Amino acid sequence: MTLSIDSLRRAAKQLHRGFEAGDKLARERLKQHPPRPAGELLKRADFLRVVAQENNFASWPQLKYAAETMGLDHAAKVQRLKVALFHGRNSLVETLLQGTPDLAAGHLGLQIALYDLAAVRRAVLADATLATKALGPRRPILHLAFSRWIHARPDLAPDMIGIAQLLVDHGADVNDGF
Repeated sequence: MTLSIDSLRRAAKQLHRGFEAGDKLARERLKQHPPRPAGELLKRADFLRVVAQENNFASWPQLKYAAETMGLDHAAKVQRLKVALFHGRNSLVETLLQGTPDLAAGHLGLQIALYDLAAVRRAVLADATLATKALGPRRPILHLAFSRWIHARPDLAPDMIGIAQLLVDHGADVNDGF
């Protein structure tokens, strides 16, 4: 697939316009890939879903993920993971990690934000200065504080608290900011 997200969205808009104008081809496309039971009012998401199904994806989010990540090398996926974590796009985080489970390996800030207590413990016990050393624009305690991963994985709350305690025990300041 070489289509961009924008071109896929435009295709859905064209399908929507064609359907509303009574275009035979547009109506046939919706018959082949019915987004909802006949007679119900169609929404924008329904046309996006038809475009996704025409491209052999079950849903628009799956197609969007494939288009966003196709051809990315490991470094680009790591960057994509950072952005997804920062913006709280937890479904994308989960999908990236399913495709590449070791994506955060070697990236302490990501391991902290993903509540990987074992990895963070190994790193901090090997080098205690990591608990207070800036990792990109933030220090470790801020990677933890700004992580929205808890919304997707509330079961990791004890690990989140464990990382906080580990960082504080090794000199991190709970009143840190940027």
